[in-house]
Amino acid sequence: MSEHTYTIADYLFDRVAEAGATEVFGVPGDYNLSFLDNIIASDKLRWVGNANELNAGYAADGYARERRFAAMVTTFGVGELSAINATAGSFAEYAPVLHIVGAPPTPAIDGQRKVHHSLGDGVFNHFIKMVEPVSVARAEITAENAASEIDRVIRMVLKKQRPGYLLLSPDVAKLPIYQPTTQLNDAEEDITSQVALDDFKKELTAFIENKETTLIADLMVHRLNLQSKLKALISDTQIPYATLSWGKSLLDENSERWAGVYVGEPSQPVVKDAVENCECLIKLGVNYTDTTTAGFTQNIDKTRTVDIHQERATVGDKIFAPIAMKDAIQALHEVLTSGIKIKPKPLKGLVDKHEQQGSDDEPLLQKDLWHIIASSLEDSNIVFAEQGTSYFGMSEVRLPEGVTFYGQPLWGSIGYTLPASLGAAVASPNKRSVLLIGDGSALLTVQDLGVMLREQINPVIFLINNSGYTVERAIHGEKQPYNDIPKSDWQVMPKAFGANENNCLILKVNTPAELKSAIERAKESKNKMVFIEVMMGVMDIPPLLEDVAASLQ
Repeated sequence: MSEHTYTIADYLFDRVAEAGATEVFGVPGDYNLSFLDNIIASDKLRWVGNANELNAGYAADGYARERRFAAMVTTFGVGELSAINATAGSFAEYAPVLHIVGAPPTPAIDGQRKVHHSLGDGVFNHFIKMVEPVSVARAEITAENAASEIDRVIRMVLKKQRPGYLLLSPDVAKLPIYQPTTQLNDAEEDITSQVALDDFKKELTAFIENKETTLIADLMVHRLNLQSKLKALISDTQIPYATLSWGKSLLDENSERWAGVYVGEPSQPVVKDAVENCECLIKLGVNYTDTTTAGFTQNIDKTRTVDIHQERATVGDKIFAPIAMKDAIQALHEVLTSGIKIKPKPLKGLVDKHEQQGSDDEPLLQKDLWHIIASSLEDSNIVFAEQGTSYFGMSEVRLPEGVTFYGQPLWGSIGYTLPASLGAAVASPNKRSVLLIGDGSALLTVQDLGVMLREQINPVIFLINNSGYTVERAIHGEKQPYNDIPKSDWQVMPKAFGANENNCLILKVNTPAELKSAIERAKESKNKMVFIEVMMGVMDIPPLLEDVAASLQ
C-alpha cells in the first residue's frame, strides 16, 4: 500500500484479507469507485470484476465454499438488489459472503435528497431492511462505529458461515482511523458446555453399544470445515457410511464401506437398507430438503438416531446443548474407539459397476453420460453441477476420492453454477473446475465466460444441450412452450466472450465415443478453457430426477 493516511476503507479491506480472502468480486458504481481504489492499491487483495452483480454474488458464493469467506462490492440500490438473489442462496446454503455496498454520500442521505439509485423518497434504509432475512449481521458504517461494526459483522459471518452486509458511503470510507491492534479471532468463543458434552458421551456409550450402526454425513460437516475429523472417525472404525447429495464427495465413494447417496424412497436398495434398517443411525450435519429426499420420503426413526448439528447433539429423544459440532464429533470418535462393542451394519446387495447402456457410436444417453464424466475426473477437480439433469445425474454415480462436488439443491437458482465455478476456481487455483450445466441455465449467466477467460482459470465445461428446461418438463409441461428457450449457437457463444484458438477448445459431441475423445482432449489442454457441447434428447432424464420430479408434482 502506498504511503497515505490510514482510512476506514483500508481498515475494512485489511479485515477482509485477514478473514481469508485474497480476491474481491463485484461491479463498479460511482458510490463505490473511490474505495475500490483501496483494493487496487492493496498488496493483500485483488479485484475480480464480474459481468453483473448477480454473477458477482454467485462467484463469491463459490469462492466462499472453498475459502470459507468471500467478499463482494456493489453499488447502492440497483447493484445490491441485483445481487440479493445470490445472497439469499448463500444464506440458505451456508456460504459466508460479506456484501459491501457503496452508499450515497452522507450529505445526500442526511439531506434526504432525490439521488440516483434511490427510490426518490429521501429514505435510504429500504435496502438494508430487505437484506435482513438473508444475512446474519448488518451495519451502516460511520466514523464513530467503523472499527467495532466492521469487526462485529465479519466475525458473525465467520462464526455462522452465512452472509453479512456493510453499507459504506465514499466520504466515510476516506476518513482516518487507527489500524487494528487485535485479531478477528480474538473474539472466538467456545460455545460447548463441558457438562453437556460429558452427559452426551455417557448417553451415547449406553445407546450405541452392541447395535448395528450406519453413519450418514451431510452439508454442515463441509461448511464447518470438519472433513478431517469425519475422515479420521471413518478411518478408525468399521462402520458403513452414506451421504445425502448435499454432502456428496465428503467421503471415499469407492470404499467397500460406501453405501451410497441416500435420497429417501427412491434410494438404491443397499443404501436404503443401510440407513433405514440399522439399529443406530449416526447423523452428522444432516439437513433434509425436498430435492435431496424426493419430497421428504426419508423413513428414519428418530428414536434410533444419534443426531449431531452445528451447536447441539441428540441421542434418541434426549438433547444435549450447547455442544459445537467439532466437539461432538470428537466425543463420538472417542466413544467408538473406546473398546465398546459396535456392530457395523452389513451392506446388502451392493450394486455392480456401471455397464454402458448404449454403444459407442449411438446417441449418448443420460444413463451413460454421468458415469463417463465421473470416471474421467481427477482428485484435483472441483465439480459444479447445475440443479437440473446435471445434479441429479451426478448424485448417484461414484466420484473418485479427492473430487469436490458442489450443487445448490436447496436454493436451486438456475444459472448459479457457471459464476460459482469461476469463484471456486479463483479461490483454489491449484484445482481445475469442471462445470456441468444445461443450455437453459447457462443462458442466465453466460456472460461470465468472459471473466473465466480473462482470469485464465481453464475450466472444463460440459454444456448439456437438450433444447430447454428438461428438469421443468419432467415436473410439468413436457411440451409446453414455457419450457422452451431461444435457440443459441453454442459453438459460437464462447467466442463472443473472448475465446480464441489460443485460450479455448470448443467441441461438440453426440455419442459416447465422441464424449470420451473430447474428455481426453480436455486433459491434454490443461492451459485452455475446454467447452464441450453435449447433445442430448429433450426428455432423456436421469432415473433419480424422474422420482424427484414425481414427488414435486
